[in-house]
Amino acid sequence: MKKREIVRILAGVYGAGALSMYFLDPHRGRRRRAELRDSWIHSIREIEKFTGRFGRDLANRTSGIMAEAQHFFRHEPPTDYVLEQRVHTALGGVVSNPRSVEVSAKAGSVFLSGWIMAEEADDVDKAVASVEGVKDFTSYLHVTERPEHIPALQGGGPRGDLPEFLHQQWSPTSRVLAGCAGLGLALYGTRRWGSIKNFATAAGAVLLARSVLNRPWAAVAGTDPSMGIRIQKTIFIAANSAELYQFWNNPENYPKAFPHVRDVTRLEDDIYQWQLLGLAGTPLKWTGSIVRRIPEKLIEWRSLPGSAVENHGVIRLDPGKDGQTRIQIQMSYRPPAGLLGHTFAALLGFDPKSLLDHDFIPLKALFETGAASVHGRKVTKSDLASPAAS
Repeated sequence: MKKREIVRILAGVYGAGALSMYFLDPHRGRRRRAELRDSWIHSIREIEKFTGRFGRDLANRTSGIMAEAQHFFRHEPPTDYVLEQRVHTALGGVVSNPRSVEVSAKAGSVFLSGWIMAEEADDVDKAVASVEGVKDFTSYLHVTERPEHIPALQGGGPRGDLPEFLHQQWSPTSRVLAGCAGLGLALYGTRRWGSIKNFATAAGAVLLARSVLNRPWAAVAGTDPSMGIRIQKTIFIAANSAELYQFWNNPENYPKAFPHVRDVTRLEDDIYQWQLLGLAGTPLKWTGSIVRRIPEKLIEWRSLPGSAVENHGVIRLDPGKDGQTRIQIQMSYRPPAGLLGHTFAALLGFDPKSLLDHDFIPLKALFETGAASVHGRKVTKSDLASPAAS
């Protein structure tokens, strides 16, 4: 047996053993298996939703092609539906967020509503006017130069007259076609030898990942620092904001309340070294700093340059009239292995969103009942420390 084959076998045995210990742990194995089951159920539901979108997209494309063919041979005016689809297609080449524009048509008259960028207004007029079958159109579009406060204009990018596979977001039909091509290319590579095998397998895997994740190439590979994972979570706790602020203002309290935080050590003023329990119990470390405080209202942190996990977050505390405090966390992070690493962790229930969902359970119990079980031991509110510096 070759040395390389022995190494592969040993690596496989070690990996299988580590996963078995992780999921069969007598103290946390049951919860971990439950989280994995919940993650798979969520994935199945997402697949069902995507299947429905793919079916509708394919049906719309087929109907459009058939309608265009009938119009070509009969020279009949397009139906309202066909005209709407033509206008949608034209807008896709000139606006950064086509989904932010609503289109309706009736007897050749087209009506537009929604939001667009100010610099796109002239191109929209020209694009709609050039669509075959449009007799006249009326625009009720809102125009803005600052899209950051308008949800409908978030997440888009300049499109231009580019082929669909060069856009940042692919349609369901394009994703299925690309995924099938990537899977076929990867399978083809497994039946070949030498450099052809390596190239085909790698190219197929990347194309398959791009179609599944539906994110830009750089984000899939983790090479674009601007492409991170954004997470938002809101929870209500029956405690006053001053008490909760004191807890969040001292990160050394976090291991006492959060099961997945192993240790937080204060290095100097507002700079802390974090250590989390990663996948299969492996430690994950980075150094971060508190960069902004508003007493009893807000705490903001950011990882330092060179950290293994680049992250940034804001915690907002909003007191309510019923004695509860709304805690809102907005966080972004860039996985070391790109979106592929994030997707793998999410399947195992170890992405930050899953960890937050689990860690907030003992936090809520700690402040509402005065005690919680963390790391297999009982923790009370009296165990929490005040911040060393503010």
